[in-house]
Amino acid sequence: MNPIGDAKFELAKSVGFILKVDESTVLKYITYPPRKEQGDLSIPLPQISKSYKDKIEELKAIKGNLLGRVEISGIYLNTFLDEKNLFHEAIMSIGDDYGIEKVETPLNIVVEHTSANPIHPLHIGHLRNSILGDVVARMLRARGHNVNVRFYVNDTGRQVAILIYGLKKLGYPDPPSGVKKDYWLGQIYAMTNVIMEIHRLKLEVDNTEDEKERREKLSKLDDMVGSANSLRERMPEVFDNLAESMKGEDHEKEVSKIIELYEGGNKEIKEVVRKYVGYALEGFIESLNKLHISFDTFDFESDLIWSGEVSKVIKSLSSSPARMEYKGALALDLQNYVDQEVRKDLSIPEGLEIPPLVLMRSDGTTLYTTRDIAYTLLKFRQFNATKVINVIAEQQMIPQIQLRAALYLAGFKKEASNLIHYSYGMVNLQGMRMSGRLGKYISLDEIYTMITEIAKAKVKEKRGAMESVDEVVNSAIRYPILSVAPNKPVSFNVDNVVSFEQNSGPYLQYTYARAFNVLTKNQEQLDEMSVNYEDIVDEKREILMMASKFPEVFSKACDELAPEDLVAFLRHLADTFNKWYDKERILQEPDKGKRMTRLYIVKGVETILRNGLGVLGISPLKRM
Repeated sequence: MNPIGDAKFELAKSVGFILKVDESTVLKYITYPPRKEQGDLSIPLPQISKSYKDKIEELKAIKGNLLGRVEISGIYLNTFLDEKNLFHEAIMSIGDDYGIEKVETPLNIVVEHTSANPIHPLHIGHLRNSILGDVVARMLRARGHNVNVRFYVNDTGRQVAILIYGLKKLGYPDPPSGVKKDYWLGQIYAMTNVIMEIHRLKLEVDNTEDEKERREKLSKLDDMVGSANSLRERMPEVFDNLAESMKGEDHEKEVSKIIELYEGGNKEIKEVVRKYVGYALEGFIESLNKLHISFDTFDFESDLIWSGEVSKVIKSLSSSPARMEYKGALALDLQNYVDQEVRKDLSIPEGLEIPPLVLMRSDGTTLYTTRDIAYTLLKFRQFNATKVINVIAEQQMIPQIQLRAALYLAGFKKEASNLIHYSYGMVNLQGMRMSGRLGKYISLDEIYTMITEIAKAKVKEKRGAMESVDEVVNSAIRYPILSVAPNKPVSFNVDNVVSFEQNSGPYLQYTYARAFNVLTKNQEQLDEMSVNYEDIVDEKREILMMASKFPEVFSKACDELAPEDLVAFLRHLADTFNKWYDKERILQEPDKGKRMTRLYIVKGVETILRNGLGVLGISPLKRM
C-alpha cells in the first residue's frame, strides 16, 4: 500500500498519454513542490516533451482517483491531490504494518559492525558504529531481507598481545568482584602500554644527540608520565606490581613472542587469550544489551588463521602477477594492476593512489587486512550472501579499498563488487579527547549512566512513568547518532539529548504517547461515514500528505541505508502533529464529523510513529 506512489502513477499515466511519452519516463521527473501553495506533485514539462504547449488545456483537465485539480504555472504542471480519496487510502485503510513495504526479491545480507578490539570497554567512539550497524540491519530486515549480523573478534593483533603481556606479568589474575570485566582489562591494557611507551621514550632520549629532537622526546615523555600517574591513581597496587615486573625486559620481543605463539596455535597461550577475550566480550554484550543491540555470530580472527584459510589466501595471492616486495615484505601492487573500469566497479575514487597491500610481515606473521580477505570470503560463503556490509569508520577507507581490490585480483570479482563499506564520521564528545592506549575515554557505560540520571530527573519532573526510563535513555542515545548523515561528524552533548519538547528521541516517544492516549481515551467507534472532509485543512492536510508519503520514505531510507532521512520525516511529523494538537480539540470536539476526521488522523500518526520508531530500535512508549 503506497498512496503517494499510486498518485504518482496516475499522474504519470495521464501525462504520458497526452504527451505521447512512456509513463516510466514521466515518473522519473515527478517531484514535490517546495511550497504547499504550488501543489502536492509537480512535473517540469519541458523535460518530458518539447511540444507540451500544444497540450496545455488537455493537461489542465487531467482527473483521477487521487488527482484533484491541475494547474500550469510557467513550465510546471502542479497537481493538488484529492483529500477525500487520499484520506481513504492513507488514513482510513491504515493497517498495523502500514508503511513497512517489503521487497519482491529478498536478499541474503551480512552486516558486520562494532567489532571492537577486546582490550577495553566500548566507548563513545564505538557507539556510532554499534547503533548504525544495528539500525542498518533493522532496516534491511524490515524490508524483508534475510540478515545475518556478525561481530569480528580481533584477538590476534598487537593490542591483544600487549594486554596478555601485562596480564602475564601480573600472574594472570581474575577480575576482582564488583568491577566490570572489560573496564578492568582496559586499565591493565593502558597501564602496560604506557609503561612500554615510557621505556621506549627513555631509550630514545638517551640515544638522541640532536638537542631540539631530544627536547621534543622529553616533552612526549613528560606527557606519558602524566598519563601513567593518572592510571596509577585508579589501581595503584596493580600499577606498581606491573611496573616492577616489567623492569629490564625487552617488551617488544615479549609482545612479538605472544603474537607468534598465538597465531601458531600454542595450546597454553590459546587458553589464556580466549579466557580474557571472553571477559571483554561479556562486558561488550552487557553494555550493548542496554541499547537492544545483539549479534547472530561472533567470528574469531584466530580461527581463520588456525583453519588455514588465511594461508590459502596468501598462497593464492603470492602467485598473482601483482605480487611485489615492499619494504622487505610480501605485498600486492594494487595501483598498477587495477584498471579504471575495475576501479569504477569497486567504488574506488578516480585518481586515488592505492598503497601496496602487505600480505605477510618479514617474520611470517599476517596483517589484519590480509586476514580480512579470508574473513570476507567466509561471510559470503557461510550465509550465501548477496552482499556484505562492513560498518567501519571513514579512517578505514584505504584498507577497505585494498580489501576489495585484493579480492578482485584473487578472482573473487562478484564478492569484491558486493562488499560495501558503510563509512561514518567520528563522534566528538564535547570537551574530551580520547585515547584507548592511554586509558583516556568515556565508556559507553558511563554515557549510559550520565544520561540515565538526566532522564530520571526529567521524567520525575513531569511525573511520568519511571519504569520507562531505560527506554527513554535508549532513544536519547540513538537519536543524535541516527539524525545525522553517517558521513558527517556527530557532536554528542549529554545535557541536550533528553528533551521532551523538541528534536530528540524522547520527544518522538512523547509525541507517540500523546497520540496513543487520545485513542485510548476515545470511547467511540471510528465511523468513516461521518468523516467531515471539509475539516482536512492546514496541519491536518499536511499530516494526510505525510501519511501518504510514509511508505515511500520508509522504502527509500531503507534501500539507501539512510536512517537520517527516516528520522527527519518522523521529526517533521511529530512537529506538525504537536502544533495541531496544541490548538484544536479532538475528543472534546462537539461536531461528530470533525471529531471522526481528527481521530482518524491521530490513528494515522500513532501507526506511523510506532512503525518508524520500531525500525530505528526505539520503543514507542504508551506512557511517559
